[in-house]
Amino acid sequence: MSLYVRLKTLFDDSPSNVDTGKRFFAYLIDWFLGALFMMFPICLLWLFQTHDMEGMSRVSLWLIQDRLSTSQTYLAGCIGILFSLFYYVVIPWKIFPGQTLGKRAVGIKIVSLDEKDVSLKTLLVRQVIGIMILEGVFYNVSDIWHTLVSMMSGLNFTGILMYQGLIVGIFSAALAMVYKSHRLLHDYLAKTKVVLWQEPVKK
Repeated sequence: MSLYVRLKTLFDDSPSNVDTGKRFFAYLIDWFLGALFMMFPICLLWLFQTHDMEGMSRVSLWLIQDRLSTSQTYLAGCIGILFSLFYYVVIPWKIFPGQTLGKRAVGIKIVSLDEKDVSLKTLLVRQVIGIMILEGVFYNVSDIWHTLVSMMSGLNFTGILMYQGLIVGIFSAALAMVYKSHRLLHDYLAKTKVVLWQEPVKK
């Protein structure tokens, strides 16, 4: 059996009714809004502690560590991660089932392979392990936990984790483009797919 045939049977090649362009546009919206959710509390903490309005445009955990205490730096990082979890996990779990704001805007939805609503466990696997950790380089929150790991360990893991995320992210994107299912790596991990969605008409 050729390598091509083996790969064809290993990954899902069943046709999807959602094209990659729609998913990419949803990603761009989520990338922007997810960054806002993450950075808003961090910028508030910075402003409250330093009163430096101009410095907010370049706030990072490394900058916070230079100006504030270590405990405040860790607090800022943890709050940023929590706000990201709210956007990527709580919203599609409790507010708009199966949808981040980006997916809702373009009319698509995350469902399980049997097309049921996704559970909290499924979202944690998909959004946290798959997206934030493994494919992390394409999501702003990953920079936060990369930096926290480096600060806590005293070793600079940022570059290593960034390249790991880049390699996995490119592989994931290639899966979506090559196979008709358009499922990314995080979909395979969580056993999910993305389908078209229309808001119910109110009677």
